Amino acid sequence: MNFSKKIINWYKNNHRKLPWRETRNPYYVLVSEFMLQKTKVSKTIKYYLDFIKKFPDIEKLAHAEEKEVLKKWEGLGYYARARYLHLFAKQLVKKKPSGFFPKTYKELIKYKGIGPYTGAAVASICFDEVIPALDGNAYRVFSRYIGIYHNITSFGAKNIFRFFILKIMDHNDPGIFNQAIMDLGSTLCTPRKAKCIYCPVKSSCFSFKNGTIYDLPVKNIIKKPVVHRFFYYVFIWDKKNNHLCIHKRNNKDIWKGLYDFPLIESEKNLSISEIIDKIWTKFRIISDSIIYQIIHKLTHQTLFIQFLNCRIIQNIQKEKYFDNFFFIPHEKIVEYPFPRPITLFLKHEKMI
Repeated sequence: MNFSKKIINWYKNNHRKLPWRETRNPYYVLVSEFMLQKTKVSKTIKYYLDFIKKFPDIEKLAHAEEKEVLKKWEGLGYYARARYLHLFAKQLVKKKPSGFFPKTYKELIKYKGIGPYTGAAVASICFDEVIPALDGNAYRVFSRYIGIYHNITSFGAKNIFRFFILKIMDHNDPGIFNQAIMDLGSTLCTPRKAKCIYCPVKSSCFSFKNGTIYDLPVKNIIKKPVVHRFFYYVFIWDKKNNHLCIHKRNNKDIWKGLYDFPLIESEKNLSISEIIDKIWTKFRIISDSIIYQIIHKLTHQTLFIQFLNCRIIQNIQKEKYFDNFFFIPHEKIVEYPFPRPITLFLKHEKMI
């Protein structure tokens, strides 16, 4: 029995039962693939189910406000994925006839946010295109099985792997084949503590026979230094009108499209007096105290965040110092998508 038949037979008996595998609807599969980028399967399931319940088809997603889309994505992180998915839906509905969906890998990767792996996954699973879906799991499985010592982060790695994979790939069920490789890499052929004894193709695996399981794949990554940033959030609650002051993040930085509070950012940790001085200089408001602190870690960034309880001096015009901000009723706060540090603060203050 050849490689692809063994892999597919194993998959049929051992595959993970996931909600997006119950359909070949390309929209649902695309949503799942966007969510699974840099997110564990276990965390993705609930978000996926909630998202397609809110936006059951691509037309509903296209006509939604960005705020609604990001709200359903809130807590999943890497929010550019949600914005690109929303943009894809809007572009498709605007330019194409109703019900149209790009059916080939080359068509799919023309859209921003759909990379080689996502394009190949959707094209093979939904439209039976014979194309390998190469993610970290696939590179690991095939580098070990075939014995490829080529650096998987190099420019030509994709073509080298595709050349070998197409020789052993199932051409009748390419989508099932790709999903089988995903599951084999996730459950058996793992980076550490690989479960080779249960592998359906161990008898013909290069690394199993040669004892090189943990030598592959070859992956040379230059680590970026971690940047430390210091955020001082100005929390303004107009208790008389029960309004909160918020701001939409539109610059090219983390959390673009989400909402937060007026912010003072520094490259170094500031003393209380320095914080108060900066808040007064920028906003002409008085700070009473630090009411919440959190350290939030992102890829290549660590944020040291403090929230300060502040109040506006009555004779200061809001328009002059808060032209980029707006005040919302407290009960409306649940409608806005916030980054995790803000939601944690709001929960701490029992505001949501």
